[in-house]
Amino acid sequence: MVLRDSQLVILWMSGKGYSKDFEIKQHRHDFYQLQYLIAGEENIAINQQPYTLKPNYIALMDSYVYHSYSFNKASKLIDIKFNLSKELRHLLTALFEQPVFVVNDALLRNSFSQLVEQAVSYQTHENPELLIDLDTQVKLLLLQLLHTSSKSTVPNKKESTSVFSEILNGNHFPMLDFLEQNYSQEITLDLISQEFHYSKGQIIKMFSETLHQTPMQVLQKIRIQHAKYLLTNTDFSIGKIANMVGFSDNYFTKIFFKYEHQVPNKYRLTSKKMNDDIVLNTSFDISTQP
Repeated sequence: MVLRDSQLVILWMSGKGYSKDFEIKQHRHDFYQLQYLIAGEENIAINQQPYTLKPNYIALMDSYVYHSYSFNKASKLIDIKFNLSKELRHLLTALFEQPVFVVNDALLRNSFSQLVEQAVSYQTHENPELLIDLDTQVKLLLLQLLHTSSKSTVPNKKESTSVFSEILNGNHFPMLDFLEQNYSQEITLDLISQEFHYSKGQIIKMFSETLHQTPMQVLQKIRIQHAKYLLTNTDFSIGKIANMVGFSDNYFTKIFFKYEHQVPNKYRLTSKKMNDDIVLNTSFDISTQP
């Protein structure tokens, strides 16, 4: 028996691209849908109300609500179709009343990409424990959006979106924040020492006790995580991505292979192909549900 969340169940997920002028005509369905635009521009009508989505915008479609969409340019979006319990739907009423808004927080934006990566992992390895984890993560993202004071400004939830969130278990580690905010810059132990007024030996010990890794290992993993997002969701060259996340070209390929067991180009091809249609409920037929 596969265990799923009792309040939200993902049916299908995609992280694929769409060509300019691609169009889905007006329709409705009995489940809920969330679209997060990564790149490009989308025209969407919800209940006959038109909106224009730009990168980092979210559109949230209620069940049985008519909607249609098309693209003004080549675009890429994360699309999630899911079911909600009556209780959770009632709690999320405010989100559905104004269904289009922008996500400004970089860590929260990155968490959407991580969802697709984990869904691909489930599809590859069929680990049933990942399913309920994915359901729960989408539920938490919706609740984060709900509880923000202004939907155009999403709260900074580092503990829920960090690569090391499970290890931290809700605790705050300022040196990790520093690395996550400055990963694209040149960072050394000397720089961290100057910033936090600890000796290099003390810093190494604090990272070991808190995250069970050295500061440079932590920095590498943060950079790799951001590189994976860029490889999957942009067409930037490998060299440009390396520089954007703080690596030199040659060193980037070596470190990426160390953590992901494949070179960046192969990862990009594989992830883009696998992101297209990820069915997380065997009874769901995407061919009958646009």
